[in-house]
This record gives sequence, C-alpha cells and structure tokens, in this order.
Amino acid sequence: MTGGRRISEVELHAFVDGELAGKERAEVETALATAPEELRAVRAIADLNERLARHHAQVLDEPIPARMAALGAGPALRWRLSARPARAAGLAALVLVAAGAGYLARDLGRGNSAAQAAFVASALSAHQVFVPEVRHPVEVGAGDEKHLVQWLTRRLGTEVRAPELSAEGWKLVGGRLLPDRGQAAAQFMYEDAQGRRLTLYVRKEAGLTDAAFRFAERGDFGAFYWIDRSLAYALAGRLDRGELMRLATSIHAQLGGPGTG
Repeated sequence: MTGGRRISEVELHAFVDGELAGKERAEVETALATAPEELRAVRAIADLNERLARHHAQVLDEPIPARMAALGAGPALRWRLSARPARAAGLAALVLVAAGAGYLARDLGRGNSAAQAAFVASALSAHQVFVPEVRHPVEVGAGDEKHLVQWLTRRLGTEVRAPELSAEGWKLVGGRLLPDRGQAAAQFMYEDAQGRRLTLYVRKEAGLTDAAFRFAERGDFGAFYWIDRSLAYALAGRLDRGELMRLATSIHAQLGGPGTG
C-alpha cells in the first residue's frame, strides 16, 4: 500500500463480508482510499465470493443436513448465532457453500493453521527454487501439455489440469512432479511477455478441508492458496496482491466447475 496504516488480511475479508461497522469500517474505508493494491484485493475478493455463490447457488436451497446443523449449536459457534440471530441462516448457507466448493470461512479454519502454513511454505519454496532456472525450469514443456497433464493426474491420483491464462497475458511454460511430505505434488509454471514467472502448485488436500482463500508472503513473493474439493492449490509469484488475486480468481473459475477433481 502507498500510505496510511496497514490493512490486515482479516480486516479485508471482514470488510468485504460486511462484518465491520461504525468506527472500524470507517477506518478501513479511509485506509483503502490511499491503498490501491488493497482496494484491488477487496474488489477481487468480492468478485470471487460472488462467483462462488453463483456457482453453488443450488446448494443454498437444499435443507441443512442434521449433522451440519448440530455443528451450529456447538460452543465454538453458539456465541455467533446468539449474538447475530439475523445472520444465522446466512452462516448456515455459507457453511453449505463452503462444503460444496472447498472454501471455508476463515473463522472456521484456524484449527488447521499449521497444516495450511506447511502447504503454502512448500509451494513458495518450490516457486523460489525453480523460477530462476533458465535451461531447466520444468520437467515437461508446454509443447507436450497433454502428456504432462496425464502424467501428473496419474501420479497425484486425481484429475489435474493446467489452467489457460493467455487471456491474462500468461503462457504455460510446462510443469513438473514434486514431493511434498510423502505425497506427490504438481507444479505448473507460466511466463508473461515481461519474463515474469508464476507457478500453480497442486496437491491432494490431505485433510486441509478447513483452508479458506488466503494470502501469504515470503520476502518479495506472495501466494494465494485455497482448497477446491479434493485438491489444494497455491498460486505464487512476485506480483502485487491485486494482480495475483485476479489470476487466482480466473484459475478458480476454470478449475472449480463441474467435473473437476
């Protein structure tokens, strides 16, 4: 951001979700007026939420399963439902959408923070190791994309795809197979006309079903990571957060549809 106080990731999501009021909301609005990168991120998060809601709209009309309804009465959520009765139905709907899309609200995902941190750390490490490579950035080049996708699908044990990002100015370089704590992981690499590189790290979710759509940083590198059904994704690059978020949204729209693994 270019000036003013730092807006945290939690505040950005709370602002988009309408959870800030009064002085808190006014402070964030004032800060956003001088923070174009955070403002772009807010718009991208709102756009992603709208896409998720649209894509899983049919789930909102389904009855709440008894086991899930029981969770709402548990100690961890009881204070929320009692303090905000008007939002109880909305919270239940959000949980249902999350279950269908692999996208859980950040407040429900804290118990899995160590596993989430380990996953995104692996993605960022792989990005930093392979992005500088000139002669061997990938194992299989984009010219053999069909073989690459079939090979990675077989090794991960579930369907994976290389998203199409040419409309956003990025071309596929290729991909590779990587180890991740005893599991197979895939890395797809992209490059733009300026020579910047972007990687999409993919692994079976392996219990990370509580992960929300989150942002992480390591030095100059950032990554958005999320869970969609059986797969965990992390998009990493040396880009500003707004641009990275737009690309992550595009990837989610492509890979989050019917028939994806």
